[in-house]
Amino acid sequence: MGTLFLSGGGNVRQTSRLDGIFAKTIKKHKRLLYIPIAMPESEHTFGACFDWIRKALGPHDISKIDMWVDLAGRSQTELDRYGAVYIGGGNAYHLLDAIRGSGFDRLLLGYLRSGGIVYGGSAGAIILGKDIGTTSDRNLTGTGNLRGLNVVNGYSVRCHYTTKDDGELRNYVKRKRIGVLALPENSGIVLDKGAIRSVGVVYEFTIRGSGVEKRRV
Repeated sequence: MGTLFLSGGGNVRQTSRLDGIFAKTIKKHKRLLYIPIAMPESEHTFGACFDWIRKALGPHDISKIDMWVDLAGRSQTELDRYGAVYIGGGNAYHLLDAIRGSGFDRLLLGYLRSGGIVYGGSAGAIILGKDIGTTSDRNLTGTGNLRGLNVVNGYSVRCHYTTKDDGELRNYVKRKRIGVLALPENSGIVLDKGAIRSVGVVYEFTIRGSGVEKRRV
């Protein structure tokens, strides 16, 4: 399995520490693939999204960036050419529906199995978890299938976390029997070879006995 970077979200200053670690893992001669489709174009144009990713990663010496806004018909060979894949934030329901509907989920899992590097920001992080029912996003698709790509050691992921979310997350863990990694803005995790390393303050919510335990990762 490859390496995952999961960001709790926030502005470019808040994500800078994780972004810098991410940048150091990419081979400089390879290009980065940016996928901004979690953000409906009615809210932000893809051109504006591309400007944002250049602003976020430019200070970390990442300038070779391609953007895919249509995932249909892509091949494993095309994807495997990239040094890393960055999946941006927006609406987790919209993003997961687009990735599943195009069959890109299978390519992304194949990319990870072959040792690829994937960065998920906000919604991009949530869909990599076991279940996207942790998101506070509006369900734009009406889907009842909340199954994520499940590559985060069996955890679901909550982004933009604050302590006000504790009650909701405890109820989620009790109901779903799924642990949650809760990522505040300005923090994230690196998952490499099955080991989780926190960047900033990250919390884990898990079943302990008859209750739910919250602890710092």
